Amino acid sequence: MRLSELWRTTPFRLTLVNGAVFAGGVMALLGLIYWQTAGYMACQMDIIVVAEAHALVQGDPQDLPDRVRRAVAVDERAVEYYGLFSPQGAWIAGNVRRLPARAQIDGEPREFRQEGFQPGARALVQRLPDGELLFVGHDAKVLTGLRAIMVRALMISGAAIIVLGLVAAAVLSFAPLRRIETLREASREALKGKLGVRLPVSRRADEIDMLAGVANAMMDETERLLWEVKSVGDNVAHDLRTPLTRLRAQLYRVQQEARLDGADREMIDRALAETDGLLARFRALLRIGEIERRDRQACFGAVRLQTVLEHVRELHEPSAEDRGVTLETDIAADAPEVSADATLLFEAVSNLVDNALKFTPAGGAVRLRLLNRPAGPRIEVVDDGPGVPEGEREAVLKRFYRSQRTRTEPGSGLGLSIVTAIARLHHFRLALEDARPGLRVALDCWPRGLEA
Repeated sequence: MRLSELWRTTPFRLTLVNGAVFAGGVMALLGLIYWQTAGYMACQMDIIVVAEAHALVQGDPQDLPDRVRRAVAVDERAVEYYGLFSPQGAWIAGNVRRLPARAQIDGEPREFRQEGFQPGARALVQRLPDGELLFVGHDAKVLTGLRAIMVRALMISGAAIIVLGLVAAAVLSFAPLRRIETLREASREALKGKLGVRLPVSRRADEIDMLAGVANAMMDETERLLWEVKSVGDNVAHDLRTPLTRLRAQLYRVQQEARLDGADREMIDRALAETDGLLARFRALLRIGEIERRDRQACFGAVRLQTVLEHVRELHEPSAEDRGVTLETDIAADAPEVSADATLLFEAVSNLVDNALKFTPAGGAVRLRLLNRPAGPRIEVVDDGPGVPEGEREAVLKRFYRSQRTRTEPGSGLGLSIVTAIARLHHFRLALEDARPGLRVALDCWPRGLEA
């Protein structure tokens, strides 16, 4: 299972989003707690500072320096700051040696920012009746410690949320990914042409099952329509073949028994030829239907391609000599066996060679090759004919299509359709390529045991 597949799953992303929202909520909660606590502690420090200043100014003004020194001496936590200054700002007593710059002398506690003090410290500066200046401050060591605790808690909780979120997202994604993989496997089988394949549906009735149910319904309807269309074509071909056969028999009897000469006999001969052409078309249609119904897969076995191509060469050599075309063969002896129906494979290659001979002019050559490639063996039929334009190479594989260049040649336009059906049955790849000049038809096969 790849990480990219895990990231694309909806449970993984939703879990991460929920984790991020939860982490944001935790941060907001800790921030709110810190803000409320800092405000409360600032109020408490202000109360402490005002109380300390009020306590110091009580009593004889002459004893104020001594009271300041005693206050400094009893501060074991080192959080209290005192300073007594003359009206001109000269230091008299306390642990603050210099009056802060721009200090407001109004007796109101404010945040005190100066080197040596923790952020958030509070202090006031008060002018006494005799003109002296009293500084009283309270450091924010407790608030600083609380801030450090909050930061550590935020970091630890954030890391824990991220790790747990990733783990939970991965765990929650495994089951959907496994189900998606089963759907993909079933879909691959359907893409290979197995019409009876359906996507598995579990008992959860979740969104995956709903989509699988819709897909299965679509596949059911597609299969029904496909078989209806195929059955119509096959039934028409089958039903018309019998009357056409009787018609041909009648025409043949007329040709043989009637004493016709000249134009009348020529008309009978043309009618017989047209009837033979129609019968050939219907036989080809029925043959394509038989192949596409997968009735022949039970006959698959190990096939030696060298033997098939040798039989094709022996069959077409006389025809090639009659046409004045050279039939060349180049058969690799080390090409592996393939799993196939030998009869169907012979039929496919024979059709390709027959087409190549038909469109190759006298004096040309048709080359029948068997190549051993890394992916598997390849059968090639190359001719010196007019070829097929690139824009028509897909179309000529369809039923009844005939290129503009070859409409004057005899044929029904079904030969390549039969080859296409056989290639699809075997999961082979059929490709038409430019041979410059002529056409190269390639049939890529797979060695036995490595079928697609």
